[in-house]
Amino acid sequence: MRRQLAALAVSVLALAGCSDPAPKFGEIGAIEGFVGGAIVEEPRAALVARDILSAGGTAADAATAAFFTLTVTYPVAVGLGGGGACLYYDRSADKVETVDFRLRPPENGGAIWVPGALRGMAMLHSRYGRIRWSQLLSPAEKSARFGHRISRALAKRIAPQAARLKNDDMAAGLFLHPDGTPKGEAEDLVQVELAATLTRIRTRGVGDLYGGEAGRRLQQSALAHGGKMTITDLRGYRAVWRKSATHEVGNHMLHVPTFGSADQLDNPALKLINLASGNSGENIAVKVFRQADIEMSVDRGEGGFVIGDSFGSAAACVYQMNGAFGSGKMAPNLGLFLAPATKRGDATWPGYPLPLLGVNEPLGQAVMAAVGTGGPKAAAAAVRVSLATMGQGAPLAKTMAGKNGAGVQALWCPKGIRVGPKTCRFATDPKGFGLAVFDKF
Repeated sequence: MRRQLAALAVSVLALAGCSDPAPKFGEIGAIEGFVGGAIVEEPRAALVARDILSAGGTAADAATAAFFTLTVTYPVAVGLGGGGACLYYDRSADKVETVDFRLRPPENGGAIWVPGALRGMAMLHSRYGRIRWSQLLSPAEKSARFGHRISRALAKRIAPQAARLKNDDMAAGLFLHPDGTPKGEAEDLVQVELAATLTRIRTRGVGDLYGGEAGRRLQQSALAHGGKMTITDLRGYRAVWRKSATHEVGNHMLHVPTFGSADQLDNPALKLINLASGNSGENIAVKVFRQADIEMSVDRGEGGFVIGDSFGSAAACVYQMNGAFGSGKMAPNLGLFLAPATKRGDATWPGYPLPLLGVNEPLGQAVMAAVGTGGPKAAAAAVRVSLATMGQGAPLAKTMAGKNGAGVQALWCPKGIRVGPKTCRFATDPKGFGLAVFDKF
């Protein structure tokens, strides 16, 4: 009997020795338990962000990976040819900053603007990221090269744009059937040219699109579509770190971007917050934005997400293409859409899409993150959701219900995101087709 027990013990030890080692930093599953949360308009990008969080990445790492994935899976609103802005709270520094990478007009004007999204995400990653740059690009690169199934989120935005996409051979070949009808949900989408561009960015860095060979191809494509962009414009583009503006909400501080405005009274986000704080039943958008902007029914080419990590940091990022699929014209050798000039003719921030971050300073943690995309009404909705949850203690699901959450992605952790999923709530636009993920590993 003793010999049998000894043999059994040896067998158990042998099996234990053959078990797989625990995942290391940078591998999915490296973080045990709660990994944080990612709420994204397009589901596949949310899953990629979740994987990066589980590998030990920060909210900045997950945001960077989500951005690159969205350029492949959601090009209607997010692209290498577009721009945007992120609010980021870093717990270790206990600081909120804005990364401003908005589209900007070339020195000589023209129909196509200079993109900033790639510069901005590289800047965010360089300051707050931990995971290797190449690892953050790989999921997007693979999805573009080997194809992916079109999500419902993308399919719903392709359909109304079929007539515009017909006017560009490359766009039509990618997103339309031979008879001109739009591709639908679950159909395959392969983007070889975009995959090659992502490979160049992974191996050569972002500078290739801002003055290298890829930059020259981008400039030539812009010229072919009425642009006046020069290599000097591309090389001179810089994303900018800016301070945020704040509004006290209960025990928390709600942060919004300023984009360098000297007078915070002119900040559209602060105007929305002040109006919403004073009269919860009023249509606050009409007092801040132009009526023509509010009534605009066309797809503005906006997208966004919010991400919080298990370390207590958070990101709220919004993106613009100045129209669905930008100008509808693609750079043929790069696989990206070109962003058109706006009617304003400059880079003035109209106050939407809108990112917001709530921080509890005594806790030293992010408690709220929200974005509103889709125009002035979505920006106003993001403000209402944030104030109702942070200031009034209303359940996030209730504040997001029905039309209240239209165009909004949000997370709410009243005791801080590091506490875990028991006190956190994550919600995506109930009328949209995004995904909120916060799995344990």
